[in-house]
Amino acid sequence: MSYNADILRSFTSTASAAPLYLPNFTLWYGWHRKQGTLPDLWVEKSLPETCQDLGVPIWMVTPAFQLDTGGVEVVVAEQNGERVITYRSDSGQLVERWKLGPDGDWWQTEFAVKNPSELEILLEIMKARSYVYDPTQFEQAQGEIGGGGVVGLELPRRPFSQIFLEWLGWSEGLMLLFDAGDLVDEILSILEAKVQALVERVSAGPGKIIVSPDNLDGQFISPPFFNQYLADSYRQTAETLHQHGKHLLVDTGGPIRGLLNLLADTSADGIQGVSGPPQCDVSLAEARELAGPDFTLWGGIPQDALLADFPHDEFEQVVRQAAREAQGDGRMLLGVADRVPIDMNLERLGLIPDLIKQSIS
Repeated sequence: MSYNADILRSFTSTASAAPLYLPNFTLWYGWHRKQGTLPDLWVEKSLPETCQDLGVPIWMVTPAFQLDTGGVEVVVAEQNGERVITYRSDSGQLVERWKLGPDGDWWQTEFAVKNPSELEILLEIMKARSYVYDPTQFEQAQGEIGGGGVVGLELPRRPFSQIFLEWLGWSEGLMLLFDAGDLVDEILSILEAKVQALVERVSAGPGKIIVSPDNLDGQFISPPFFNQYLADSYRQTAETLHQHGKHLLVDTGGPIRGLLNLLADTSADGIQGVSGPPQCDVSLAEARELAGPDFTLWGGIPQDALLADFPHDEFEQVVRQAAREAQGDGRMLLGVADRVPIDMNLERLGLIPDLIKQSIS
């Protein structure tokens, strides 16, 4: 079965349609592949082959670029469950720390920038780096999946999201924003120019869905912050992509109710990760009211619903509700918000397609 056209249609058509179920397996598959814990059935299979076995469309994401640090030395050292990353520039160095968590993933315990004086070093690092357009992985992945799904091309995060998620942290970082706002603005301006230059290259290349992996979260980004630091960035990227028939998809990592209409107003094409609590704070139907008819919504099923300790009757209820709300809406994709969790219950996963069919029949 060819799903490529059906997925792309959900970014352009508001015509009535049966809900398309598109689970995002990138987190689950990638984590278990790395840990060597994939179920026996899929140990030797790729992500596309696993999706084909499950009878669902394939969603993959590949980076649109290679990062060039421009001579800034990056040293990674790991010992006794701790990872230390040191960035060495002519004006000094920044250090961030991580610890190995019980889930086998690295958890960040210390961000690189801790005081206003270190922002000068970060400024030098940002001036030196560049994003080198590279569609190689995309072309390989697209050849692998054929018409069975879509490969998204991933941009760097929006500069504001990047600086706070990767370098400053939200709590201490916001204090730095207030203490040294002019310097932060200069860093953001430099990064913005580099991101938009990459967007120009991406817009002229292959691929239709371009992903901005910003983990957009209303707990940390207020509407005024969105309008001041993010809206113009999304708007410029969307306008450039639209000139070449491409679509901008933004991801969310938390409550999004207060930002949905603002994001839709930037001409971004859609968002992945929409659902009720605990992942998000808005159902598909509520999100449609807020975002308007010409905006793609992907999600509806909270991650927690696939966990073994989530009440089974409530699991069925949220899947059925999501299916009913998506029925007839050509700009909705049903999925697990925002991605299938690493500890999901396989039996429940297998029940979702039938629950969707039962709910809309």
